[in-house]
Amino acid sequence: MADQKEYKLLHVRPERKKGKKKHKEQGTSRPSGQAKSQNFSGAAQPYQPRGRYNADQRAGNFSFDTIHGLKLKEVEYTVPPIAERKAKRAAFNGGRDKNGKLIGGGARAIFLQMLARDHEKELVEKLGLTERDLDGMRHGYTPNGFNVHHKLSLHGGGKNEISNFILTPLYPHDQFHHDVIDPQLIGIKEGETRKILIPWTDEMIYDPKKYGFFKENQPVRPNYVSNVDPAKYPELYLPEHISVERRQKDMASFYAELDAKKAAKEAAKAAAHGEKETPSQSSKQDKKSSKKEDAKKHRPVSRIAGILNVRKRER
Repeated sequence: MADQKEYKLLHVRPERKKGKKKHKEQGTSRPSGQAKSQNFSGAAQPYQPRGRYNADQRAGNFSFDTIHGLKLKEVEYTVPPIAERKAKRAAFNGGRDKNGKLIGGGARAIFLQMLARDHEKELVEKLGLTERDLDGMRHGYTPNGFNVHHKLSLHGGGKNEISNFILTPLYPHDQFHHDVIDPQLIGIKEGETRKILIPWTDEMIYDPKKYGFFKENQPVRPNYVSNVDPAKYPELYLPEHISVERRQKDMASFYAELDAKKAAKEAAKAAAHGEKETPSQSSKQDKKSSKKEDAKKHRPVSRIAGILNVRKRER
């Protein structure tokens, strides 16, 4: 495998100087920040992904046939109506309560729960996930720094099926989209179909040992400058990043903050509950006391007292 540091350097785009420049049509996409526009009728314009791409990327001519363990596979990419895409996205996300807590039913949560139940050993060995990560997955939550990736995206007619999902770190995930898939989709319209190359595997869990670019099993350099800066992502994608101990250390402050927020929320809830209960409880006590006093005043004569009174009268 080629030097991973070399790959990192290849994927860092130099900072662009500030100032307006004319946007060239050849070899680049629309400037960053304009992912999708609207015309005056309100209909969606052709797809304009963020980033800058060369002619080879736009044509699907890549120097590699495998990226990070996923083979490039030709598929028909058809953009469904927006209503269908929104419905599929909602089915993927599932429901949440007013506090943002998952209430189940989403395809993503079902996939994560299945992985935690049936592939725990693989999750620990490949990704170094901790018991807390796994517990979150059992409740349908994605581990921090990872993404459930649609191999064929919903935007291209993909389905919410387990065979179409892979749990992957964010850095490779964004490379799949912003360096490989997006440039081939520039200008595609709703209802249109194109044949494009997408990263594909039958695996459901990303393997850091397969990181890199390969052509016929030989390491190669990508023939583009990446739009994805590794400095902005957690280090979860190389073998040397993976261990439960490192993961626990890296996540300690995140979970401490999460626990503090949860404790503060529970304390506030308990305080609010106590304020509501205190007046009612005191009024209940007052009512009980007054009832006792009334009972004393209007207490009926006991059977024994009645008998004594009768005897007094008989005397």
